[in-house]
Amino acid sequence: MGNDTNSKRKCKDCAYQYTKDILPGAPQNVRLACVLLYVHGHSMNAITKLFSYTPPAVLRWIKTFGRQHFFKPEPVSDAVLLEIDEMHHYLKKSNKLWIWKAYCRDSSQLIDWELGGRDANTFARLKLRLDK
Repeated sequence: MGNDTNSKRKCKDCAYQYTKDILPGAPQNVRLACVLLYVHGHSMNAITKLFSYTPPAVLRWIKTFGRQHFFKPEPVSDAVLLEIDEMHHYLKKSNKLWIWKAYCRDSSQLIDWELGGRDANTFARLKLRLDK
């Protein structure tokens, strides 16, 4: 084993065996490339095949980026008529992620949005904020 960079080591304190120089996860530049490709309209499956990472990992990077850089819009009090729309994205047919959006019908401005399932609880969270 000697000076091999992939040789296994043991922790001096707890005797846990680990592999040196192999860090978990993807490099930051790969994560950002995946997010940018997704934002520009590439499918999740195409991105995962291109970079050889799993769909849940890529979705986690997209969600993390969205939480860090995008915020909900300020409420608009002069909207008279709202239109609520929903769309979904899924990795598997059984695991859909629904995005509910509320628009002002007159100005087409995004008023608010909510992520969750296609159920009454997700709609109730959106409606509660819209009622304020």
